[in-house]
Amino acid sequence: MSTKIAQMKVKDTFSLPDVNFIGGRHVWLPSGNSNLLRLLKILKENPSLEVELQGHICCDYDNFDGEDADLGTFNLSWTRANAIKEFLLKQGIESTRIKVSGLGHLNPVIYPEITESDRMKNRRVELVLLNK
Repeated sequence: MSTKIAQMKVKDTFSLPDVNFIGGRHVWLPSGNSNLLRLLKILKENPSLEVELQGHICCDYDNFDGEDADLGTFNLSWTRANAIKEFLLKQGIESTRIKVSGLGHLNPVIYPEITESDRMKNRRVELVLLNK
C-alpha cells in the first residue's frame, strides 16, 4: 500500500471502488465497506495525507444537485461526501484533513444513463489528494 502512496501526486483524483449509494440518499451500499476501511487504514498510516471527498449524483440533469430524501435538502452530492467524512471522523481522523464538496451531476462516469447499473456508477464519491 505504501508504494502506491509514494506514487500518488497532489491533485490526483481516485475513485472509491464499490462505494455507491442508494438512490436519493446519502447511505452507501454495504459493498463499499471494505474500501472505506482501506481508506481509513491509509489515512491512519499516513498522518500527513489530506484529501477532498467529492460527491456525485445520477439522473437529475434539470437541477445541479439532487434532493436528499433523508434530509429534504437539495445538496445530495455534498451529503454523500460528508457521510464518508463523518464515518472517518468517528474513526479518529482529524476533520482538518478532509474537505468535502458536492459536484452534483457535472462529472458522470456514464452518460447517458440507460440502466440502473449506469445510475449506480454515477452515485459515487471520489477522492482528490490535497497534500501528502
